[in-house]
Amino acid sequence: MFDRTRKQLTIFFGSILGVVIILITAFFYLILQETLQHNEIQKLEDLKNKMSQQWEHRMEEQKKGKRPMEHEVKNVEWIFLLSDELIVWVSPDEKTQISPSRYSAMSNQLLNWAQRNEMKSGKGERFYVETGEERQTFLVSSQILNDAGGVYWMAIDITSNLALLDTIRLILLLSTIVLLSIAIWLAYFFAGKAMVPIKKSYYQQVEFTTNASHELRTPLSVIHSSVELLEECKDALPEFEQHVLDSLQDEVKRMIRLVESLLTLARSDSKSLQMKLDKVDLVQVSHQIYQAIQPLALKKGVHLYHDLPENNHGSNFIIGNIDQIKQLLYILLDNAIKYTPSGGQVKISYRGSHNGKTTLQIADTGIGIPKDELARIFERFYRVDKARSRELGGAGLGLSIAADIISNLGAYIHVTSEEGKGSFFEIEFHA
Repeated sequence: MFDRTRKQLTIFFGSILGVVIILITAFFYLILQETLQHNEIQKLEDLKNKMSQQWEHRMEEQKKGKRPMEHEVKNVEWIFLLSDELIVWVSPDEKTQISPSRYSAMSNQLLNWAQRNEMKSGKGERFYVETGEERQTFLVSSQILNDAGGVYWMAIDITSNLALLDTIRLILLLSTIVLLSIAIWLAYFFAGKAMVPIKKSYYQQVEFTTNASHELRTPLSVIHSSVELLEECKDALPEFEQHVLDSLQDEVKRMIRLVESLLTLARSDSKSLQMKLDKVDLVQVSHQIYQAIQPLALKKGVHLYHDLPENNHGSNFIIGNIDQIKQLLYILLDNAIKYTPSGGQVKISYRGSHNGKTTLQIADTGIGIPKDELARIFERFYRVDKARSRELGGAGLGLSIAADIISNLGAYIHVTSEEGKGSFFEIEFHA
């Protein structure tokens, strides 16, 4: 129980830490990506400005007569370009000038666009060039030069930026995995710390229940013995006092059952029950309980059936503790009889062994269980109809004990029910 709770707390704490780590990592990566893209666009704008300034500078020199017009295209000075920048310029008289560059493939592509007059987005477009085994990425654009200066196509190498982004993405991924592992460990550690006061409180409660149950057994036994002595002279008592004596006897029996149930649950919680596992004939044990509980069914007017398997040659043997199996069957049959009206029926049947499992089925035609209550029937002190349960002597612990026994046996129970038509309990045991 505590392991399951600790796992749930670990998942809860780990999920919170994991989401925070992932969000921070994703935010950092997106900011970095946005910054690099902004820098690329800014660099493209700077290149446009440098080209415009270069053109304006040349125009001023022409006006002053320092540079002849016919040398305009031939003597373009590209010293303002960085090593990762290249330009193809087409002048108004359709003469083409290509900046010197180590990117021959990209230069040819720019020239191709210039010859076809294929304009590119002013904000920049990404273009990929395959050069052998290497793949280069460029940010390309085209622009009309001011004052009838023609058109130029430009490209900036952003391969290093993308490589940097890939490297950082890998580092962030590995870092996230490491941080998530640490977060899970921390979540597990803190979940364990959070469980310490819960465990302490729980075991104190179990100890109190065990001690209280032990202390109550003796006075209840004395009261029960006294009531039995009074039963011997019951006929000498007035009718009202006889009625009081009967009620007292019923309440004492109910209290004894309640104390025994609490003691059983406390022992189960404290893991102090020492179970001896044997090979048990499920059909034989079921028949014993069937015979033992038959008088209760007859008294209630309920028809109890035991559908024996046709061939029982060792196929219904299971591994478990015989006392716990008997207690489990008694609880389920007693519960079925209590909640089946007079004239109804309760049936015990079996499903053949398969995949190493043997299945016992208990069906009744009782009042049934609402669908929204099915998930809670194994909770302690939980009763679907509290007034009816008290009238029948129930305390809401029977099915809780049954669930603990099933867990101890490593078995599995499945319950289906329909209001007004009855319930169906199916228990799978390991053969």
